[in-house]
Amino acid sequence: MNDARSEFASLFSDHEASSEDDECETSPRRPDDEQLPGQERISVDSGEGGVISLSITEFVVLAKRLAQNEDAIDVFCKFVLTGVYEGQQYQVDPIKHAMGPSDRIKASRDYDSVLGFGKHVYLDCDITLHPVCKLEDTLRRNIHIKRSFTNTYGTYDDVHAHHIPNLCIAKWGGAHNMLRAVIPGLYNKQRPSSSLDQNEFATFYEKGFRPAVASLSPASAAEWPPTYGAELFRARGKHGTLALQTKTLGKWFLRELGDAIRVALHDNGVPWGEGLIFLYQIKGVKASNGHRTSSESAKLSLDELFIKNSITQEGLERGDWWIDVGLEISSGGEECLAWRTDHHFHVIKHVLSINTSNAQRITSPGSSKYIRDLTSHLTAVAGCRVSPGVRAQGPHEAIYLQMYTTDKSVIYRPEGTHFGKHLTGKEILENKADAYCRGLYDLYTDASNKNNGHARVEVRVPYEHAASVLIDIESVRDLFVRSLISVPSVVWWSLRAYRIYAFIHILDLQCRGSGNLRNNNCALLLTAAAPWFLNGLHSTPDNGPCSRDLMNKILPLVEREDADLDTLIYPISTRTRPLVMEEEEAGDDDEEGAEIEDDGISVVSDDSDIVASNPPTVGNSGSSKVPYVPYGIVFLREIRMGNGIVVPRFRDTRVPMVSHKTLQFIFGRGPDAITDVLFKNQFVIARNPLRTANKTRRTATRIPQEMEPTKIFDVASRGVVLGPLPRDEGSDIESDASEENAVVADDIDTRLTNLWHQFIADITAKAPNRQSATEASYCVLTPEQRDRVTDETYRDLRLREYFSDCQYKQATQEEWAAAFDKFWPLQPFVSTSSQNYGSMSYYKSWGVLVSQLSDMGQATQMLISIRTELRTRFRRLYWIPNIQADRVWYTKSNPKLFRRLGEGDGRKAAAPRILIRWDKQAIV
Repeated sequence: MNDARSEFASLFSDHEASSEDDECETSPRRPDDEQLPGQERISVDSGEGGVISLSITEFVVLAKRLAQNEDAIDVFCKFVLTGVYEGQQYQVDPIKHAMGPSDRIKASRDYDSVLGFGKHVYLDCDITLHPVCKLEDTLRRNIHIKRSFTNTYGTYDDVHAHHIPNLCIAKWGGAHNMLRAVIPGLYNKQRPSSSLDQNEFATFYEKGFRPAVASLSPASAAEWPPTYGAELFRARGKHGTLALQTKTLGKWFLRELGDAIRVALHDNGVPWGEGLIFLYQIKGVKASNGHRTSSESAKLSLDELFIKNSITQEGLERGDWWIDVGLEISSGGEECLAWRTDHHFHVIKHVLSINTSNAQRITSPGSSKYIRDLTSHLTAVAGCRVSPGVRAQGPHEAIYLQMYTTDKSVIYRPEGTHFGKHLTGKEILENKADAYCRGLYDLYTDASNKNNGHARVEVRVPYEHAASVLIDIESVRDLFVRSLISVPSVVWWSLRAYRIYAFIHILDLQCRGSGNLRNNNCALLLTAAAPWFLNGLHSTPDNGPCSRDLMNKILPLVEREDADLDTLIYPISTRTRPLVMEEEEAGDDDEEGAEIEDDGISVVSDDSDIVASNPPTVGNSGSSKVPYVPYGIVFLREIRMGNGIVVPRFRDTRVPMVSHKTLQFIFGRGPDAITDVLFKNQFVIARNPLRTANKTRRTATRIPQEMEPTKIFDVASRGVVLGPLPRDEGSDIESDASEENAVVADDIDTRLTNLWHQFIADITAKAPNRQSATEASYCVLTPEQRDRVTDETYRDLRLREYFSDCQYKQATQEEWAAAFDKFWPLQPFVSTSSQNYGSMSYYKSWGVLVSQLSDMGQATQMLISIRTELRTRFRRLYWIPNIQADRVWYTKSNPKLFRRLGEGDGRKAAAPRILIRWDKQAIV
């Protein structure tokens, strides 16, 4: 914790204007009265009921001040997580950072992705086919495009594309461009998934896909798996992982591929092949086509987009195409921008070119067309997702619009149903969350000086409107300026960093507590709040059924009929009768509102996880309260910690526990299993993180450091040249002329250089630990420092820089030479009783080198030359481990021959023995 606190003390520094700042005409204002972090003055406004209103900067400054008081860290945690300090409630008002008329912005336009449907493969390039497709490449997320068709089950109108069975059969032009076969013939309303089952996969491959390729290119098909099952058998490894193969098909065959598949399925008696079409998806290409917002630039860039991705002119004319058009706005300075929630209406009205009535209808909090995505837990700044529907699609015929900030890109890491890095309750329960929390904390602090957040708006429109939307921004620049806030980057990221820092401290205290205290309802609810809270810092807070159950227990509550819709954490009806606009939407032209949540960037608990109704709050009989965010940022209800509180917990003991279903969703186990884990943890001793990992089966391969010389030896000049490693030269063995073999065969000096550096790294990695798992290693180097050791480490005679305790003696030249012979023997071997040699990578590599020399003529002379070079390097070290025949490090006490560095353990306690070079003296 002290390390984290010191990092925060140095995290903030006032921005010093450079000449570039003065010359940049688009840099936003920096008001004289705005206090940057590091300054102590905070001016506040008192709101209703004595609530003190702070800007984001002022909130961060106060948090910094409280975090610096090591004796009252609980005060900091409670302020950051609940907004309460010295009995006073604070609120955060991001609108104090609103941009004004004098502020300037930069805007660039781009095309982020393309979606298209076509009967044929309209590509002018070779493609990579997937005989057996990956299940994760199936389209299962809402793309807001609908199809109408007739099959054997009936006639269907406006079916969402992601509901129609499909599979990815090919990729082209990079990993992000996918070609999917969409099979309407398999669709029916009762079908549970758009993925094909195993029988359907096998039928498609064996009766459609493979026969089609065979008819077009018999030579290519000869290398394809005979059956679907045969490919699964071949692809499955010993541990169950799949390595599916791919095949290339030349562009000359692509135009006929669609017909060939449909004909093959028909001829083989598969009726659902009729109507098969292809879905093209090009995504993540905004960086390669950014352009100005003029109409001319928009048209030229759109043409280039299709040319670069090899879409033929025929495909452009005969296919149905939708384009995601993006507008990205930056400050041009060191600020993060975010959308004002109260200006969603204005931006969407302009982008879609729709009237006030429709804009109001689809941007109201109660609208099923509109979802808000809180930004950094703030309610006054948020992104949103809108599915306009036919009546509000406007002249551009937009089918989808989203507004967001680019800061989420630093944690973008798709995994399962998550889009960003995420923490689970199971990891917290098992005391495994510390690495994630500290990693997230480090990410935020690193980003504070390097990543400026931009604001984006994207709209999905048909191809014919792609060049006419989001253009000529200069005429409405003031609209976008008024719709944004601008916050110094260091403040923006530190808002998140302080909140993760508070939970690092809370979870650490909880982990140290006893099982019975941690299993208390109030403490366990605070534990359960952690993953929801922390994941929501960079993603939209989860609002699925289980998470709603949790929010009812951890957030402030308000009477349903008194709730302000803008303060609710998730959409909920606050009236017994719907509004007029709600009645209008109930009869709207589509069901997009029910689908839009599928496209969220956050993960929600499954709709099947409906929880039993618990009383949402303690109150009068019949009262109905809902969770809300009354103070501008998500604050938890009152927390108790410090002042004798061993395990941090929520204060109000009357709030009931969440349902068993919710516990299972958060922690991956029910209440009884949670109790077992908590009580088990209090008897498990945590391993000291500063111990060396010297019990590994093989030391890690060292990564070369920047700017280090590639060669520190010169034995090649003495005529030492290595031949190739022994290998089977049979005709059935494919040749391998890899660079690695070339180095092994020819470059002896580079090989010895890598071997020597690995030797230094390995003896450090094997530094001994103290006996207890809770105690640190004798080696005081941090894990990062151990990864960066060099010869200089073993030339530093200040032993306390390396050891907390050790035994040392001045070696004779004979002892030094004997140690060299053990580290670099003429005939390397590993005895059954040895402790270190067999697991050191360098020692195995040395054995391979000696063995390789023994297969060559003049082996003895070359080995002598190599060892002479190594010995010269070895003699330049100032100290080394007192190596033994069976171990590298020896710790048995020997006060008669060795002097002691530390005094606290006594003369008979174990400590690593080291040898000081015969002409040097240890500095202790």
